[in-house]
Amino acid sequence: MHLVIVEDLKSDRDNLIERIQENSDAAKDTAELSVYTSGEALLSDFRRGFCSAIFLDIMLGEGMNGLDTARKIRETDEYIPIVFTTTEKEFALESYGVHAMDFLVKPIEQAPLDWCMKRLRETLVSPTILTVRCSIEGWQTFEQVISLDDILFLESVRNGSVIHTSTGEVRSGQSYSELMRLLPKTGRFCEYGRGTTVNFSWVDYILDNGEIRLKNGVLLFCSRRKLKETRAAYNNYQFMVLRKEGVNA
Repeated sequence: MHLVIVEDLKSDRDNLIERIQENSDAAKDTAELSVYTSGEALLSDFRRGFCSAIFLDIMLGEGMNGLDTARKIRETDEYIPIVFTTTEKEFALESYGVHAMDFLVKPIEQAPLDWCMKRLRETLVSPTILTVRCSIEGWQTFEQVISLDDILFLESVRNGSVIHTSTGEVRSGQSYSELMRLLPKTGRFCEYGRGTTVNFSWVDYILDNGEIRLKNGVLLFCSRRKLKETRAAYNNYQFMVLRKEGVNA
Protein backbone atom coordinates (compact mmCIF):
# COMPACT_ATOMS: atom_id res chain seq x y z
CA MET A 1 0.00 0.00 0.00
CA HIS A 2 1.57 3.26 -1.18
CA LEU A 3 0.34 6.22 0.88
CA VAL A 4 0.97 9.89 0.17
CA ILE A 5 1.16 12.40 3.03
CA VAL A 6 0.75 16.13 2.29
CA GLU A 7 1.56 18.12 5.44
CA ASP A 8 3.45 21.41 5.67
CA LEU A 9 4.28 21.20 9.41
CA LYS A 10 7.02 18.78 10.44
CA SER A 11 5.35 17.96 13.76
CA ASP A 12 2.14 16.94 11.98
CA ARG A 13 4.07 14.92 9.41
CA ASP A 14 6.06 13.10 12.08
CA ASN A 15 2.94 12.34 14.11
CA LEU A 16 1.06 10.92 11.13
CA ILE A 17 4.04 8.86 9.97
CA GLU A 18 4.44 7.42 13.46
CA ARG A 19 0.74 6.52 13.67
CA ILE A 20 0.77 4.83 10.26
CA GLN A 21 3.94 2.90 11.03
CA GLU A 22 2.53 1.72 14.35
CA ASN A 23 -0.61 0.55 12.57
CA SER A 24 1.41 -1.22 9.86
CA ASP A 25 3.57 -2.99 12.42
CA ALA A 26 0.46 -4.21 14.23
CA ALA A 27 -1.05 -5.41 10.94
CA LYS A 28 2.27 -7.01 9.88
CA ASP A 29 2.32 -5.27 6.53
CA THR A 30 4.32 -2.51 4.87
CA ALA A 31 3.08 1.01 4.18
CA GLU A 32 5.07 2.80 1.47
CA LEU A 33 5.13 6.51 2.27
CA SER A 34 5.77 9.48 0.00
CA VAL A 35 5.78 12.86 1.78
CA TYR A 36 5.03 16.29 0.28
CA THR A 37 4.89 19.70 1.91
CA SER A 38 2.54 21.38 -0.59
CA GLY A 39 -0.35 20.58 -2.90
CA GLU A 40 1.62 21.89 -5.88
CA ALA A 41 4.47 19.45 -5.22
CA LEU A 42 2.07 16.51 -5.13
CA LEU A 43 0.24 17.59 -8.28
CA SER A 44 3.53 17.79 -10.20
CA ASP A 45 4.01 14.04 -9.61
CA PHE A 46 0.43 12.79 -9.44
CA ARG A 47 -0.83 10.38 -12.09
CA ARG A 48 -3.62 7.83 -12.03
CA GLY A 49 -2.24 4.75 -10.28
CA PHE A 50 0.52 6.74 -8.55
CA CYS A 51 -0.55 5.76 -5.03
CA SER A 52 -3.15 3.91 -2.98
CA ALA A 53 -4.48 6.83 -0.92
CA ILE A 54 -3.69 10.43 0.07
CA PHE A 55 -3.61 11.96 3.56
CA LEU A 56 -4.11 15.65 2.78
CA ASP A 57 -3.89 18.61 5.16
CA ILE A 58 -6.75 21.02 4.44
CA MET A 59 -5.00 24.11 5.87
CA LEU A 60 -1.68 24.02 4.00
CA GLY A 61 0.43 27.05 4.89
CA GLU A 62 1.30 28.39 1.43
CA GLY A 63 -0.04 28.01 -2.09
CA MET A 64 -3.04 25.78 -2.75
CA ASN A 65 -5.05 24.58 0.22
CA GLY A 66 -6.04 20.96 0.66
CA LEU A 67 -9.54 21.33 -0.78
CA ASP A 68 -8.28 22.97 -3.99
CA THR A 69 -5.60 20.29 -4.28
CA ALA A 70 -8.24 17.59 -3.90
CA ARG A 71 -10.38 19.17 -6.61
CA LYS A 72 -7.42 19.06 -9.02
CA ILE A 73 -6.75 15.43 -8.10
CA ARG A 74 -10.38 14.56 -8.86
CA GLU A 75 -9.90 15.88 -12.41
CA THR A 76 -7.42 13.07 -12.95
CA ASP A 77 -8.67 10.34 -10.62
CA GLU A 78 -12.28 10.14 -9.47
CA TYR A 79 -11.77 7.27 -7.06
CA ILE A 80 -8.43 7.63 -5.25
CA PRO A 81 -9.22 7.65 -1.49
CA ILE A 82 -8.54 11.03 0.09
CA VAL A 83 -8.28 11.41 3.87
CA PHE A 84 -8.31 15.02 5.06
CA THR A 85 -6.37 16.05 8.15
CA THR A 86 -6.97 19.36 9.92
CA THR A 87 -7.42 21.13 13.24
CA GLU A 88 -10.58 22.88 11.94
CA LYS A 89 -13.65 20.67 12.29
CA GLU A 90 -15.89 23.08 10.36
CA PHE A 91 -14.27 21.98 7.08
CA ALA A 92 -15.66 18.45 7.45
CA LEU A 93 -18.86 19.13 5.50
CA GLU A 94 -17.06 20.86 2.64
CA SER A 95 -14.64 17.95 2.36
CA TYR A 96 -17.42 15.66 1.18
CA GLY A 97 -17.76 17.79 -1.95
CA VAL A 98 -14.62 16.05 -3.24
CA HIS A 99 -15.80 12.65 -1.96
CA ALA A 100 -13.33 12.36 0.89
CA MET A 101 -13.13 8.92 2.44
CA ASP A 102 -12.40 10.16 5.94
CA PHE A 103 -11.64 13.25 8.04
CA LEU A 104 -9.04 13.11 10.82
CA VAL A 105 -8.79 15.87 13.41
CA LYS A 106 -5.33 16.86 14.67
CA PRO A 107 -3.56 15.95 16.77
CA ILE A 108 -4.33 12.58 15.19
CA GLU A 109 -4.77 9.79 17.70
CA GLN A 110 -4.14 6.10 17.10
CA ALA A 111 -7.73 4.84 17.36
CA PRO A 112 -9.25 6.95 14.55
CA LEU A 113 -6.17 6.36 12.38
CA ASP A 114 -6.51 2.60 12.92
CA TRP A 115 -10.16 2.73 11.88
CA CYS A 116 -9.22 4.71 8.77
CA MET A 117 -6.48 2.24 7.84
CA LYS A 118 -8.88 -0.65 8.29
CA ARG A 119 -11.25 0.94 5.78
CA LEU A 120 -8.39 1.50 3.35
CA ARG A 121 -7.28 -2.12 3.53
CA GLU A 122 -10.82 -3.34 2.97
CA THR A 123 -11.47 -1.17 -0.07
CA LEU A 124 -8.14 -0.52 -1.76
CA VAL A 125 -6.65 -2.16 -4.76
CA SER A 126 -2.93 -1.50 -4.48
CA PRO A 127 -1.40 0.37 -7.45
CA THR A 128 0.23 -1.98 -9.91
CA ILE A 129 1.04 0.38 -12.76
CA LEU A 130 3.35 3.20 -13.80
CA THR A 131 1.95 5.83 -16.16
CA VAL A 132 4.62 7.53 -18.28
CA ARG A 133 4.60 10.23 -20.96
CA CYS A 134 5.90 9.16 -24.35
CA SER A 135 5.97 10.79 -27.77
CA ILE A 136 5.97 9.81 -31.44
CA GLU A 137 8.84 11.39 -33.41
CA GLY A 138 9.17 14.01 -30.70
CA TRP A 139 5.85 15.77 -31.20
CA GLN A 140 2.75 13.62 -30.57
CA THR A 141 2.61 13.06 -26.81
CA PHE A 142 0.64 10.25 -25.20
CA GLU A 143 0.54 8.33 -21.92
CA GLN A 144 1.56 4.70 -21.69
CA VAL A 145 0.62 2.44 -18.79
CA ILE A 146 3.21 -0.12 -17.69
CA SER A 147 2.67 -2.88 -15.16
CA LEU A 148 5.18 -2.63 -12.30
CA ASP A 149 5.52 -6.41 -12.49
CA ASP A 150 6.81 -6.11 -16.08
CA ILE A 151 9.57 -3.59 -15.36
CA LEU A 152 13.07 -5.12 -15.39
CA PHE A 153 15.13 -1.97 -14.94
CA LEU A 154 15.17 1.74 -15.79
CA GLU A 155 18.00 3.92 -17.03
CA SER A 156 18.62 7.57 -17.70
CA VAL A 157 19.36 8.55 -21.30
CA ARG A 158 19.76 11.83 -23.12
CA ASN A 159 16.43 13.67 -23.34
CA GLY A 160 14.59 11.22 -21.09
CA SER A 161 14.55 7.67 -19.79
CA VAL A 162 14.23 4.09 -20.97
CA ILE A 163 12.06 1.58 -19.11
CA HIS A 164 13.16 -1.97 -19.93
CA THR A 165 10.24 -4.37 -19.58
CA SER A 166 9.76 -8.09 -20.07
CA THR A 167 8.25 -7.36 -23.50
CA GLY A 168 10.56 -4.59 -24.75
CA GLU A 169 11.72 -1.02 -24.23
CA VAL A 170 9.57 2.02 -23.50
CA ARG A 171 11.21 5.39 -24.15
CA SER A 172 9.88 8.36 -22.22
CA GLY A 173 10.61 12.07 -22.40
CA GLN A 174 10.28 12.20 -18.62
CA SER A 175 13.54 12.49 -16.75
CA TYR A 176 14.94 9.57 -14.80
CA SER A 177 14.57 11.49 -11.53
CA GLU A 178 10.91 12.18 -12.29
CA LEU A 179 10.19 8.50 -12.93
CA MET A 180 12.00 7.60 -9.73
CA ARG A 181 9.61 9.85 -7.80
CA LEU A 182 6.65 8.03 -9.35
CA LEU A 183 7.81 4.56 -8.33
CA PRO A 184 6.37 3.26 -5.04
CA LYS A 185 8.85 3.33 -2.16
CA THR A 186 8.57 -0.34 -1.24
CA GLY A 187 12.18 -1.45 -1.41
CA ARG A 188 11.29 -3.27 -4.63
CA PHE A 189 13.11 -0.77 -6.87
CA CYS A 190 16.74 0.05 -6.13
CA GLU A 191 19.23 2.40 -7.75
CA TYR A 192 22.24 0.15 -8.37
CA GLY A 193 24.33 2.70 -10.31
CA ARG A 194 24.22 6.26 -11.47
CA GLY A 195 20.99 6.70 -13.44
CA THR A 196 20.07 3.00 -13.27
CA THR A 197 17.40 1.27 -11.17
CA VAL A 198 16.53 -2.43 -11.01
CA ASN A 199 13.31 -4.20 -10.02
CA PHE A 200 14.37 -6.66 -7.29
CA SER A 201 11.41 -8.93 -8.04
CA TRP A 202 13.20 -9.85 -11.29
CA VAL A 203 16.64 -10.41 -9.70
CA ASP A 204 17.93 -13.99 -9.49
CA TYR A 205 21.20 -13.20 -7.73
CA ILE A 206 23.89 -10.55 -7.14
CA LEU A 207 27.52 -11.72 -7.20
CA ASP A 208 30.56 -10.32 -5.39
CA ASN A 209 31.89 -8.90 -8.68
CA GLY A 210 28.74 -6.79 -9.08
CA GLU A 211 27.02 -9.00 -11.64
CA ILE A 212 23.22 -8.84 -11.34
CA ARG A 213 21.47 -11.67 -13.16
CA LEU A 214 17.77 -11.31 -13.80
CA LYS A 215 15.37 -14.24 -13.91
CA ASN A 216 15.03 -13.93 -17.69
CA GLY A 217 18.80 -14.15 -18.20
CA VAL A 218 19.54 -10.43 -18.62
CA LEU A 219 22.84 -9.37 -17.02
CA LEU A 220 23.38 -6.03 -15.32
CA PHE A 221 26.43 -4.76 -13.46
CA CYS A 222 26.37 -2.87 -10.19
CA SER A 223 28.98 -0.20 -9.62
CA ARG A 224 31.59 -1.03 -6.98
CA ARG A 225 30.55 2.05 -5.04
CA LYS A 226 26.93 0.85 -4.83
CA LEU A 227 27.54 -2.91 -4.48
CA LYS A 228 27.41 -3.23 -0.68
CA GLU A 229 24.35 -0.97 -0.43
CA THR A 230 22.57 -2.77 -3.28
CA ARG A 231 23.18 -6.26 -1.85
CA ALA A 232 21.93 -5.14 1.57
CA ALA A 233 18.80 -3.64 -0.01
CA TYR A 234 18.22 -6.86 -1.97
CA ASN A 235 18.54 -8.97 1.18
CA ASN A 236 16.07 -6.70 2.97
CA TYR A 237 13.64 -7.00 0.06
CA GLN A 238 13.87 -10.79 0.10
CA PHE A 239 13.25 -10.82 3.84
CA MET A 240 10.21 -8.57 3.42
CA VAL A 241 8.79 -10.88 0.73
CA LEU A 242 9.34 -13.98 2.86
CA ARG A 243 7.73 -12.30 5.87
CA LYS A 244 4.70 -11.29 3.80
CA GLU A 245 4.36 -14.81 2.40
CA GLY A 246 4.53 -16.17 5.94
CA VAL A 247 1.78 -13.81 7.13
CA ASN A 248 -0.45 -14.71 4.18
CA ALA A 249 0.16 -18.46 4.44
